[in-house]
Amino acid sequence: MSWAPSTDSADGRRAAVSSPLVRHGLGTLGCPLPRTSSAPPDQLGGIGPGAAPSAGSLARARRVAGAVAYAVSQLLLIAVLYGTYSFSRHLASGREPAALAAAKDVWRLERFLHLPSEVAVQRLALHSHLLIRAADWFYILVHFPSVIILLLWVFIRHRRHWTRIRNVLIMTTGLALIIHLLYPLAPPRFLPSVLHVPLVDTGAVYGPSPYGEGSGGIANEYAAMPSLHVGWSLLEAWAVITILHHRARWLMVLHPILTIMVVVVTANHYWLDGIVGSSLVVLSIVVLDQANRRWARRGLNRHETPLRIPAPAPGSDVPASTVPASTVPASTVMASDVPPNQPASSPEAGAVPVAVPVPRPESGGGIGP
Repeated sequence: MSWAPSTDSADGRRAAVSSPLVRHGLGTLGCPLPRTSSAPPDQLGGIGPGAAPSAGSLARARRVAGAVAYAVSQLLLIAVLYGTYSFSRHLASGREPAALAAAKDVWRLERFLHLPSEVAVQRLALHSHLLIRAADWFYILVHFPSVIILLLWVFIRHRRHWTRIRNVLIMTTGLALIIHLLYPLAPPRFLPSVLHVPLVDTGAVYGPSPYGEGSGGIANEYAAMPSLHVGWSLLEAWAVITILHHRARWLMVLHPILTIMVVVVTANHYWLDGIVGSSLVVLSIVVLDQANRRWARRGLNRHETPLRIPAPAPGSDVPASTVPASTVPASTVMASDVPPNQPASSPEAGAVPVAVPVPRPESGGGIGP
């Protein structure tokens, strides 16, 4: 297994050792195959000049076929993720009482935490019917298309960041689905029926609504916690900011801010829903980054080589005392045991003689005259 450095690291800007979390083995389309020998083509296994074009065409065909197969596998993976996400709405059937009870608990917890009231924010937005309708359309049209556009952009234009973005998306969505199943929660627009909170279901009153009869029930009405609208918007902003280098990339920070305002104004989510959804994204980023670093360290430790310090060349100005003991040949003897007319060492074949200094009597070395 090769642990060659790659640029598919946690921030996409530094080299990192490839790990099972980021490695897909295809590389970038159009990259030439590495040559394993510097010999001319006519000396490599009897391959003549006439066979080079056919070998190159075969290699290109294999790369294209591998890229297509990988693209199809990723498409199927995303399709399975979307199917699971959509199927979760059917699992909420019959759990309406628990979802409404949880809605009252979340509302009271937000008041205990002194979070801004969703009623006050919506009341300000209701002064403009155009603003409310724009928020309803944003809630319906931006959620899925934005993440699809992001995935296509990363896969086509920034392939080395693909697995990083994909893994964070899968982990975030998977954790959110687990919470949806374990903790059904009715959105704030249901509160008027249980707590008499003056919130308006803007989708039903002003339109359009993702939960109406004409929508086909494209979403789970009792999966308010956490908000994947907010979570995915933060993921999209993080992806763009870590991939691009232009200062304009920081404008993507407005995307999650606008999204959380929209979901609150339309009474589809609580503030806590957005906080938990954003926390899942941060948790996924940190966990996957740490796992990638751990695999990288394992790979480096497995293939590291000991540091070899060469002995100084004969006649060099490097003092003999600076040479480590591991570089001194075994045949070297102490200078005090060598007759005056003989050299301090007998060089073996290929060994470099190393002079051993004799300390002066006054230096405290323990060697007398």
